[in-house]
Amino acid sequence: MVYNSPVLFDQSETIVDAFTVRQDRRKYLIISAEPKEAAAIQQFVKDINGQKEYELVEIHDAEQLKNVNEILDHQKMGTQLYISANWDDAVTILTAGIEAGFSEDEIQTLIHGEKKRYVYCMKCYHLQEVEQEETDTICHHCQISLEIGPFFSKERKGYIGYPYNPAFVTPN
Repeated sequence: MVYNSPVLFDQSETIVDAFTVRQDRRKYLIISAEPKEAAAIQQFVKDINGQKEYELVEIHDAEQLKNVNEILDHQKMGTQLYISANWDDAVTILTAGIEAGFSEDEIQTLIHGEKKRYVYCMKCYHLQEVEQEETDTICHHCQISLEIGPFFSKERKGYIGYPYNPAFVTPN
């Protein structure tokens, strides 16, 4: 059996609309890289205060973001990780969390702003960003038409793009 490390994608099970308290955890680690959401984070901290040990880490610059792995590496087993960030920062923090040993079940991610979606070309193996609602696209690398499949590949970090010839597609 091959293990594919968790990856943040637009339908990831770690993405939530609001943080929920996990009573079965021994500690809560909240990493906030989105200053505009400070009020929501403070409300969550107020909700969990006194229930369990918690740590709030606020990231204000790129240097702090680069060093987030040091914080994550020093966490004890049983810690629940809460990430509040824009897409790119959330990917960085989640990746560091996975490398530190957190599982998808131990992470909740609150994305602020737009989520990103990627398609992987099965012809030239190029990965590119696409719009959320797109069902087909042109590969930026090899210029072939791609139908964006429903399956996300954790290995390839994108939805599978199947090459097709649009001349042979009949209108509905």
